Amino acid sequence: MKLAPLIAILLVLGACAPHAVPSFGYKPEAVAGITRARCIEILGKPQDSQPFSMPGTNLAAEAMTYQFGQVLVQNGIVVAVSINNDPAFVGPFGIKLGMSEDDLRSALAHHGHHAGHVELYDAIGRQSDTRTKDIYDDTDHMMIELTATNANDPLAPFNVAQVTLANHPGMILIEAFTKARIAGLYPDVHVDNFVSNAWQIGR
Repeated sequence: MKLAPLIAILLVLGACAPHAVPSFGYKPEAVAGITRARCIEILGKPQDSQPFSMPGTNLAAEAMTYQFGQVLVQNGIVVAVSINNDPAFVGPFGIKLGMSEDDLRSALAHHGHHAGHVELYDAIGRQSDTRTKDIYDDTDHMMIELTATNANDPLAPFNVAQVTLANHPGMILIEAFTKARIAGLYPDVHVDNFVSNAWQIGR
């Protein structure tokens, strides 16, 4: 067979083949509880790494930034892994970024009972206003952040924007961050219309 026809056939076959969803580096082995060193073995070196402390508290951690999101480390141990930028990510119970709130509820309801609390608020930045819903699932040690598709429409649906997989210290840390923003300790983002309610789903 001549080379040109062979190349043409291969190009056609390639075009017909399903395209893999691009991954931005998250790997499911990177979870709360592993050491910082093991995390870097799995994910590679972070793009950036900065220590931070929570104003008015004794909470502190190291934030390691990756293309897919962030990893929080306390005393050499990973306490939380946040994924907000990886199209290939599939979390517990099939949770995906961009998933609608209705699909999220359905996914959770089909996998037993889940309980915790939900925080609703407007996160107002210098150039943006985001209606946010943070579900703290204490049963499964994760926080699911949903944002409204239109901040100016009170009836706009919510979609999953971030999933944070955490242990108990990690859950305390990420909730304290929201409380610090409510208290005005981070002037770049103002929190308004904050409401916290008990939350549960499933049997």
